[in-house]
Amino acid sequence: MSALEAAVPGRRERRRLELRERILQEAIALFETQGYESTTVTEIAERADIAYGTFFNHFPTKSDLLQEITEQTMGELFRDVASRHEQPGTFEDHLISLFEQSAENAERVGPQLRELLRAMMALTFSQSPNSDDRRVRSAFRSFLSQGRASGALRDDVDLETLTDVVVGTWNAMFLSWVNDDTYPLKRRAAAAGRFLAGTCCRQR
Repeated sequence: MSALEAAVPGRRERRRLELRERILQEAIALFETQGYESTTVTEIAERADIAYGTFFNHFPTKSDLLQEITEQTMGELFRDVASRHEQPGTFEDHLISLFEQSAENAERVGPQLRELLRAMMALTFSQSPNSDDRRVRSAFRSFLSQGRASGALRDDVDLETLTDVVVGTWNAMFLSWVNDDTYPLKRRAAAAGRFLAGTCCRQR
């Protein structure tokens, strides 16, 4: 195989990935402005400037597209959790800011994000009720392990129990927000972060 022939599949793959990413980004923009349920595949294809059938070369259904968006969103969460300890401040500060920043990010996008998150949660539960829960738990357990290693976490409660408390609070907070338009997410997130910092960390 010549060098030119070897390069062709690479270019094709890059073009395929670029097109797939464009579909994802345009779909997210539509979901955030007019809602997931109200958005059709036809509208996504038109906004991404592709043929209707091309959409299905990348995603068999709109639900598969939503699953991909869910995976990306979860990945962003995990990166945020994993890198939090690298920022200035104490472990308590990091725990509080993790809750506060996630709430700010959610509310900044606007009310349509609530429907998108609701659809993402429903899809996650119906298709894989345990896998994403394990991923969330793993991310927070790693974060708490760093606090335990630094001596910030209390040592009279085992790490699994502390993980249960933090993950349970996180899930309950966002579940309440996506299902209740009046839920004050930022205020509750700040309060939850402070409570967990006081509950899970050593008293200084």
